[in-house]
Amino acid sequence: MALDQIWKQQLTLVSYGNEYLTQNMSFSHWVDHAIFNQHAFAFRDLISQHLLAQHFQIWLEGLKKQGVYKLSLHNSSILNDEKNPNSNVELLPITHFIVSHDKQKKSAWIFGKELAEWYQADNDFDVPTSQRSNVRFESLWRFELNSKLIKRVEQDLIQPNWDDIQAYTDNELFNSKFAQDFTPPANLHLPFSGSNSSTSTSKQVQTSEDHSTQASLSPTSFNPNNVKMSLLPTDYQADYAHESLHRLDALSLFITQKIQHPYHEDGTVFTPDEQLNLRHFSQKLDDLMAKFIVKVANHYKTARLTPKEITSPFDSDSSKPKVSPKFSAHLEVKSAKYGVIPLILLTIIICVCAYYFGL
Repeated sequence: MALDQIWKQQLTLVSYGNEYLTQNMSFSHWVDHAIFNQHAFAFRDLISQHLLAQHFQIWLEGLKKQGVYKLSLHNSSILNDEKNPNSNVELLPITHFIVSHDKQKKSAWIFGKELAEWYQADNDFDVPTSQRSNVRFESLWRFELNSKLIKRVEQDLIQPNWDDIQAYTDNELFNSKFAQDFTPPANLHLPFSGSNSSTSTSKQVQTSEDHSTQASLSPTSFNPNNVKMSLLPTDYQADYAHESLHRLDALSLFITQKIQHPYHEDGTVFTPDEQLNLRHFSQKLDDLMAKFIVKVANHYKTARLTPKEITSPFDSDSSKPKVSPKFSAHLEVKSAKYGVIPLILLTIIICVCAYYFGL
């Protein structure tokens, strides 16, 4: 299953939220960010179920007053061994979760939904089509992390080696046979706004489970006035982060379309083994992309590759004048010849002095 596109809103909340917490960035610069169009978030406490904030602006203002100085993004897999302390709330299997940091504690903010006491079916209630909203509404539930989970969270805050990440993702993904026909998007040089693959994704077949998610990604959900606003603040040079997000997002869409239309260029259908291998590759892509998103969210300010040093051909040995072996030997003989003459003259002078002075 492809990554839930909600990671784009999470990435934006962490990156711009940190600018608000540390640099006091005004909400007027990003509260209307197009990535939040057709999305609504509420922030609640997992134990008490109390509503803490009805909008991310209120949430961030409240966090700052409480001494929170940093937000970070992490893979939800590190929470797999934890027990949900509130059986009235179902925590959703969204790939990432946000952590807020203050001096005393760290709190996770996890997607989840309240369970209706009178509704006992396993599947979600099917609301009539005419009563559905185009807005995707999600609640993020605060859960205080214990010391074991804090150690896992802190591992994601260690500075990554971007050169190694580049080499590994190229080898495992972009150099794979499954990506042979993949063409990188033409807008690699632009800041990543998150809207490129969303338009195409909205055209895919929607299941009943992800209907609200896909509806929120329709082309009309983006305000043309700010559609180009990046998911990362552009005050920092993070070209590698933007370029990689473009490539990974486009590759994900490319593989998704291949799975939906498993045909070779000659029109023949992929064999069952080919389709199975393609799905396995899609799972690897989702896994590596999810890990890359964590690195970018927490370290995008340093996301640049080490420049490759190119030796100038003008300074190399090949550019120096070459002397032929014959001419070189002639120089050596000539040099030896002129080196002997001073020695002979010195000997003669010594002999003359010895003769006259009786040495």
